[in-house]
Amino acid sequence: MKKPQLKQLGLSVLLCSGVFLSACDNSKNSATQNDKIQPEDKVMQELITEPVKSFEKTPDDQHDIALLTDFDKRFSQMSDEMEDELIKMEDEGSLTDEFAQNRKRDNIRSALNMLKELDLKTEQGRYIQGLIAEYWQNQARLYEGRKDKKTEPVKNSADKIKGLGEFLHAQEQLEYWRSQYPETSKAETVKSAS
Repeated sequence: MKKPQLKQLGLSVLLCSGVFLSACDNSKNSATQNDKIQPEDKVMQELITEPVKSFEKTPDDQHDIALLTDFDKRFSQMSDEMEDELIKMEDEGSLTDEFAQNRKRDNIRSALNMLKELDLKTEQGRYIQGLIAEYWQNQARLYEGRKDKKTEPVKNSADKIKGLGEFLHAQEQLEYWRSQYPETSKAETVKSAS
């Protein structure tokens, strides 16, 4: 029961990222046909994920699973709230590209800070943390590079999703890890229902 919810949260984070990236790009498509093919190929390459890796079980597994799951929930909630705020501002006509990009940068910094604060004790936990951090570091470089360019939108879709394959792999790895501890999933389901 919890497995699909984790997947939905992961997908929510990805969708939120995509919505914000799209909202920042108000330019018209003026690329030639050849320009369109090449970025799409890069996008597809980014979405290819590695197979799930096997790690030895440790006494700290459930601790790290709980921390990573909590991070995912808190960050998804924060991203959803930010998305709602931007949509409301856009509907009211008060949203500017500069504000949207600043909020995206803040969201990225929050993700990285929250990840750094995790006290993970296992190799698998740190592996997942590293994959997620790599994705957000790529996003930070992309948006920080735009900071001084008068809110010029991020146009290259391949740049927008750089590292997305690793992020998706991290979600798959966490889901696989959680499936090895069904008692943890049941306890969290009861806890969240309370």
